[in-house]
Amino acid sequence: MDEKLELETVIKGKGKHYAPNKFINKVKTYGLNLGFRALHAAATLFSALKSPDLPKEQKLLILGVLGYFILPIDLIADFLPTVGLADDAVVIFKALSVVYSSITDEMKEEGHELLKKLLGDKYMPTIEYEI
Repeated sequence: MDEKLELETVIKGKGKHYAPNKFINKVKTYGLNLGFRALHAAATLFSALKSPDLPKEQKLLILGVLGYFILPIDLIADFLPTVGLADDAVVIFKALSVVYSSITDEMKEEGHELLKKLLGDKYMPTIEYEI
């Protein structure tokens, strides 16, 4: 099945909470405050969401997590220095641990490529940040 069509089917009706462009904007605005490891985990989940091989239950979990990341108001407001994105990072890592067995090296690399594209020279991963 077409990757884009399957993704559109999964996110249909959930645009209020999740949309790819909202994720991209959040990464551009707050991404570096999240930390490279959590940022790469979020980008990897974003990439995994497009995979036709990922089970629908895992896609729905990822949608919920990325939707939580996108929301401006959550347990700890994102604009607060240092601690604002801590709850987002915890939720992202928990979701990644649940779906990790389905994550491929290609998804991880696609996450890196997305962040390079969005953040340019500001994105400087090291082996230390690998998920």
